[in-house]
Amino acid sequence: MTINKLNFGCGKDIKAGYYNCDIEKGKGIDKSFDFNTFPYPYPDNFFDYIYTDNVIEHLDNIPRIFQELHRISKNNARIRIIVPHYHSYGAYNDVTHTHYFNHLSFEPFYLPNTRGNYFIKEKFKLISLKLVPTRLGKLIITPLRLPLSYVFGQIFQTIDISLKVSK
Repeated sequence: MTINKLNFGCGKDIKAGYYNCDIEKGKGIDKSFDFNTFPYPYPDNFFDYIYTDNVIEHLDNIPRIFQELHRISKNNARIRIIVPHYHSYGAYNDVTHTHYFNHLSFEPFYLPNTRGNYFIKEKFKLISLKLVPTRLGKLIITPLRLPLSYVFGQIFQTIDISLKVSK
């Protein structure tokens, strides 16, 4: 049985054994297309695993992106998304970022009756959500990191979330 894996927005991080796609063309990139144009050039129910690292913060319509990732995923597929935490330098040092995320941003995709959930029909189950601390954040004991992050920046650098597709 073949496991189809997608490296969504690969840039120069070409992964062996993956379909590597990006908005740019380049060596090792299997498909190049605009991620803000739908539908994506993949068939329904095709991927078992989708990996996207520091990509979706650049895109326009996050609910529509999730709809497409759901469409091209098989039932029980895993989707791993890494984005900069909204209160980190990484969120604001790139003027092409159009969205900013905290640990609550993805709740409409996996929690029913969540604010903003009214426009999301696709179903996902939360596998894990990790707030990855900065070097400074690692000096703060774990229970204090989240409350302090509301007041002080640079405690978390990224959000690493894994979801399971439900169809």
